[in-house]
This record gives sequence, structure tokens and C-alpha cells, in this order.
Amino acid sequence: MANEKASDRQGEEPLEKYSVFSTANKWCIVAMVSYAAWFSTLTSFIYYPAIHQLAQTFAVSIDKINLTITSYMAMATVAPTLLGDAADVLGRRPVYMLALSLYMGANIAIVLSNSYAALVGLRVLQALAISGKLTIQIGSWFTQHS
Repeated sequence: MANEKASDRQGEEPLEKYSVFSTANKWCIVAMVSYAAWFSTLTSFIYYPAIHQLAQTFAVSIDKINLTITSYMAMATVAPTLLGDAADVLGRRPVYMLALSLYMGANIAIVLSNSYAALVGLRVLQALAISGKLTIQIGSWFTQHS
């Protein structure tokens, strides 16, 4: 019986993996997604050295500016669950593009913000967008390589 199964498998043609993207397109997609994944780390490296300057600009204490970091980290713990579920329901590409667009929009709005309350809210939006995006990337990678 084992010999019959082995002989049946030998007669079959190997399945080809299908993709509408060429090899060059796949490498471009990997490069763009990798570049986008770097944004989360970049945000921290830009924000932390500017804490004293932000406190002066918004006329608040450093403790209040530290609250923006805490709120960012709190949302960053919840965001992967929210965006991961949305990606399962709506699809990865639309949610990924929405998250990346929200992140870019939040960054621009943070630069233009004039109040401390806006800064806190936009930091939460920034964390929601960028932290959830990483979950979608990892989910896509594991789906393709399993």
C-alpha cells in the first residue's frame, strides 16, 4: 500500500506556485514593506531627543510630554489586535494601505499641531497605525511561507 502511494505521487506533476508578480516586482514589494517597517523605530529615535524642546514649545512639563510616550506605548499594545482582526475581515492590502496612510497623516498633523491635547491624540493615532501595520506584515509573511 505504501508503494502504491509513492508510485502515484511520482507520476504527478509538481505544483507550480502562482503569482501575478514578477520576481523584480516581488523584490520591490519586499523593499517597500521593509522600509515601512522601519518607521516605527524611526519615530522613537526622532521623538525621544526632542522631549525638552516639545515641553518648551507646548508650555507643559516634561512629565506631560512623557504621558505622550506612555499613551503611544499603551495603544501600541492594543493596535496589533485591532488591525490584525480588521485585516482578517477586510483583507491585508486595504488595511495595510489605510494604516500606512493614517501614519503619514498623523506625522504631518503632529508637525502642524498647536496644542498639547492634539499632540496626545495624534500620538495615539500614530501608534495605532504603525504598530498594527507590523502585525499585518508578519501575518502576510507567515501565510506565504507556511
